[in-house]
Amino acid sequence: MKNSDSNPESFSSSQGADNIMRQLHASDSRGVERRREVVVRPDGSKVIRVEKRRRTYNDDHRDAKQTVLKNKRFLISICILVLLAVGALAGTYMYRLTSFNTEEFAGRLQSDLSAAWGGKVEISGMAMDGLSLKASRIKVSFPEDSCLSFVAMEGVSGEISAASLFMGKIKGESLNMSKVMIGLRPGFVKFTAPKAERGLPFTFRRYTAPRLEVGYAHQTEEFTLERNDGPFYMTAEAYIRTSGTGTEAEYVLDLSQQKLKIKGWPLMGVDSGSIILNGNGVKQLTFSGFLDKGSLLNKPTDLSPFMITGSFGLGTDFRHQAWTLTGRNFDLLSLVGDDFASFLKVQMGEQEVDEKHELKLNFALPVLAEQKRPSVKGYSGSVIKATMLRLPVFRLLAAMTARSTEVKLPYSSPVFTSGSFLLESDGTDNSVSLKEISLFEQSFLGVTGTLYSNGSSVTGELVFKIPSYMVNGTRIPSGLTQEGHEIILPVKISGTPASPQDNSAGMLREAESRRERPEMQAAPLRGTDLPAPSSSSPSRITVDGFM
Repeated sequence: MKNSDSNPESFSSSQGADNIMRQLHASDSRGVERRREVVVRPDGSKVIRVEKRRRTYNDDHRDAKQTVLKNKRFLISICILVLLAVGALAGTYMYRLTSFNTEEFAGRLQSDLSAAWGGKVEISGMAMDGLSLKASRIKVSFPEDSCLSFVAMEGVSGEISAASLFMGKIKGESLNMSKVMIGLRPGFVKFTAPKAERGLPFTFRRYTAPRLEVGYAHQTEEFTLERNDGPFYMTAEAYIRTSGTGTEAEYVLDLSQQKLKIKGWPLMGVDSGSIILNGNGVKQLTFSGFLDKGSLLNKPTDLSPFMITGSFGLGTDFRHQAWTLTGRNFDLLSLVGDDFASFLKVQMGEQEVDEKHELKLNFALPVLAEQKRPSVKGYSGSVIKATMLRLPVFRLLAAMTARSTEVKLPYSSPVFTSGSFLLESDGTDNSVSLKEISLFEQSFLGVTGTLYSNGSSVTGELVFKIPSYMVNGTRIPSGLTQEGHEIILPVKISGTPASPQDNSAGMLREAESRRERPEMQAAPLRGTDLPAPSSSSPSRITVDGFM
């Protein structure tokens, strides 16, 4: 040991031998395999003996070719897989196209729509043209317990996205319909819709219909303004979009170029309209426009702007006055008929100087057969012009105010230029009432009271208030009273709408007899004594705040 440790030459020679052996072993491991066989060791175990030879230049070149060949095979395999995938996609796409054009798919779509809409669906002329789904007509007929009779859509077309088509679904941006008709069931008084069993089998973000018609169904589906005699009829250009948050979707109908005809009312032209629908019914409705100019007191230059607002939930009775009409320049005849037309003509609405006093009333659609127009209840707004005719009391007023002066009062047919009243009508011409009447004429003639008509007779009480300085003191019948500067003349209205009467005949005879005998003095009145008549009217008199 001592000798080996002290001999460096011996140590370096052993290291060199080890390096040579490792190099030979490494060279041998990188060699080319020549032969491989299984041998049995003396202890009985089996091993694989591999005989190799040293690598040459040809071996390296052959390995490079094999690597290139493997890469080519890998790329070819990838191309084959891509072609197979594309073929599968194309095959699936063609299958979807052909399946959408089959009667089986149309029948399945009909079943799905029937379950979604709760009615019987009929589809005709359905076909796929590329990514465009088309149908010549889709009609839904609803059961008898629904206020809807049918919905018919014509010229249906919509672009479907390629991804949804591959998945076998109908989904796109827009569904267009050339014409949509919604028929309501005549005589149905409740707003009910069939219950849906499932959702729609298609999804679109918006829907368009250049021609939307909503009316009451007749024997034919063709609606016209002239032929329609249902509670209402509407035509419009509709743009429908989906909205809402949460799980419940909302449909917003933006309407334009509308014509709205409500039974018994003048034709309405709607500049803009919006309806929001959800699972509970009509969430919000807003229409704004003008009445037909030709029906406004024969004054085609006058416009009647209006707005209709309201909401209507499922299960609500159509007779419920859920809609609100506001506007100006409306005439009484157009709203409640001619019950008072023979002796009272009123144009009412919003005066330009006071925006708060506009016509505002609630109304309900005339769904009952006996109704000739909507039932209404509300405030008349500021009276713009009111004319009273054919009441005997006006002859009495003319006799009482007849004087030998230049003051001439048109009390035979006074024109009231301000005032208001509460209006109520059931739409049948059997119950129309004007309550809290308060009208004023330019020369300060005022009238208050109530009027009621049941179609065959008119009743009510009117109280006329006449400025005392306008009255000839010698021609005042007995029984009248005075309050401040006003003579109070109450009368009871009777008769028929065509020939109204009052109880002023006796007072008229008394006034005329006093005119024939001017020496007779006027009967004493309760309250302040009447001032003596003068030859000219005062230059400035205040009566009830009027100058």
